[in-house]
Amino acid sequence: MPMTPFIPRPVTGGDFIGRQGLVRNLRGRVAQGESVGVIGGPKLGKTSLVRNALQGLPDHKVIERDLREGPSLTCEEISGAILVLDNLDHLPVQEIDPLLARVSTAEPSNIIFTGGYRLRAWLGTPSILPGMTVRLYPLSVLLDSELRQLVGHNTDRPIAVWTGNHPYLTKLFLHYGEAALTEGRQQWEPFVRQWGKEIGEGAERRLLIYLIDRGQPVNPTKAGVETAIEHIKTVADRLVYMGAISRWIRNDEATLFAGCRLLNNFITGRPLDRQN
Repeated sequence: MPMTPFIPRPVTGGDFIGRQGLVRNLRGRVAQGESVGVIGGPKLGKTSLVRNALQGLPDHKVIERDLREGPSLTCEEISGAILVLDNLDHLPVQEIDPLLARVSTAEPSNIIFTGGYRLRAWLGTPSILPGMTVRLYPLSVLLDSELRQLVGHNTDRPIAVWTGNHPYLTKLFLHYGEAALTEGRQQWEPFVRQWGKEIGEGAERRLLIYLIDRGQPVNPTKAGVETAIEHIKTVADRLVYMGAISRWIRNDEATLFAGCRLLNNFITGRPLDRQN
């Protein structure tokens, strides 16, 4: 009998694992009236991070809109509130400027944007939000310590090998257990295929294939030299924000690592569930 499908959802309170320092920092900035942008790929935990930060501000009025459902907002409800525009870069480009014009007129206390790499580039354009400074909070995959919190005391390293510490994939594999590669395939395979599509055919894919071939953490400067990628930080940033690779400090050295076997197999053309 097939298992019940895994249903991803934003989590708060005791179900929220890791990133506590980031939650506190974000909460403090928002409480001071700053506008912020939480940047990360699909299902990296952007909405969960924002909701946990706002839970510590019960005296503030909050208006949250998931823009995958359309830009429906009224000026009256926005006035004086903390406005959360979730998945802003889901909107067509031509709808963003009119939306922000209405939002600015309504005078919210501050705005929290969430979205992916396109939102980061968009927020970096000075003419988009004149007079507004937006502090960016990039997300990436979970740290090893955060993964251990999620998995529990019986740390299942094979999960990390398959998922690359990606929170959504890790939870999906925990849900299906030993049957994750078969029973969970209808969920992880479309996700990985979309991931590969978003990586594209340019420098990001070239860096990712290089890291896959190396099979171990690599210093970014060395990766830039060996791949002849001139703007290695910008290229690595995009892969990190997508959750495709990790960027950690190991033995006091910055490193990049492609640790998600599901994604790696897809990028290199191997069967998605191949063991090696």
